[in-house]
Amino acid sequence: MPQITVIGLGICQPPLLSALALTALSNSDCVMGSPRQLESLAQVQINASATQVPLPKLKQIANDIKGFERVVILASGDPLLFGIGKYLQAQFASHNVTCISGVSSVQGACEVTGLSLQDTQLISLHGRPLSNLNRYLQPNRNLLILTDQHSHPQAIAQALVAANLGQSNLHVCERLGYNDQNHRQFKACELATSTTAFADLHVTVVNTQGVGNVKPNFPGIPDAHFKTDGESGQGLLTKREVRLNILSLIQAAPREVIWDIGAGCGGVAIELALWNPLGSVYGIEHHDQRLDCLNANKETFGVSTNLHTVQGRAPDALVDLDDPDKVFIGGSGGDLSAILQLSWQRLKPGGHLVASAVTEPSKATLREFSRHIAQHPADYLQVAVSRHDTIAGQDLLRPALPVTLMSWHKALKETH
Repeated sequence: MPQITVIGLGICQPPLLSALALTALSNSDCVMGSPRQLESLAQVQINASATQVPLPKLKQIANDIKGFERVVILASGDPLLFGIGKYLQAQFASHNVTCISGVSSVQGACEVTGLSLQDTQLISLHGRPLSNLNRYLQPNRNLLILTDQHSHPQAIAQALVAANLGQSNLHVCERLGYNDQNHRQFKACELATSTTAFADLHVTVVNTQGVGNVKPNFPGIPDAHFKTDGESGQGLLTKREVRLNILSLIQAAPREVIWDIGAGCGGVAIELALWNPLGSVYGIEHHDQRLDCLNANKETFGVSTNLHTVQGRAPDALVDLDDPDKVFIGGSGGDLSAILQLSWQRLKPGGHLVASAVTEPSKATLREFSRHIAQHPADYLQVAVSRHDTIAGQDLLRPALPVTLMSWHKALKETH
């Protein structure tokens, strides 16, 4: 396997390359890149005998570089910023992969708009659903968005209008680094219905303005903001006060795999995915209508990337899932004992299992399971909530059914 150097060409035309990048190019026997990238090297000194190869599909790279010793793969801007660098480092982990960064379009957009990069939220919608933007649509934020043909400026403006952020300012930075570089500014409410054309190479910067609507800023999303299989705020949805307790018990962390078994309409799963974007959440639900609500909420809150819905009944639906770091059991369909056993078996050492129960038989099942794993003491509490209501014009607090929450921590080393 050859030595691989990934060179970010930056945004200047012709490219302004470092001495390290120029040395790699002059010593290479293969240069791989898109036609546009290869063409941009016309004014750069490279090894004249190096073979120039159009960049294939990613899975084909390993085959196409066979027979070469020093391969240069060209990338746009910074290959380690939503670029090809991360993929190549993982794909060829056992070989020498060096990445040389150039100035990215992200930095160029900050220069044009006068924003500091540390004051922006960087989002890539390239190859990702536009709905992923929804999780960031709160007032008074600076969003720097890398896009594709499905997330063009008008589509972003329409998403802002739908989120009641129509007064937001959009900066469209086109062909950064080229002689015909262009920067145009729009109001979202005006651009949403515009037919203005934009260059294929562009970055969109948004300063969100307006009151916003359902996109939360803090854990504890109001129940009425979820789509459910009942009236607004009702249906099979873990209510906000109970949900907050569950989130605090689970303590989701980046890179963790989390199961939400009996996810219902998604109250817990949505918040787990929303506040932990680097985690992977699996929402398991067998009821068709609730699953539809779960999927709709996944789109609404922009968590399609890290919330994976699984249709089926536990425990059978758990077989092919990645082993979890955390598990929440909110519904069991009558198989609570089997679900507890399998979840505990699959739970990684150091992980947490949390389960809720309302009925006495379910509570008894949780207590029996706790006795079965007595070397792992349970922590449990009961959440009793009373909410405001009125009768005959008089205010009162109407109690909801108390919910018992039990949690167990699996030791790093099992004791026998």
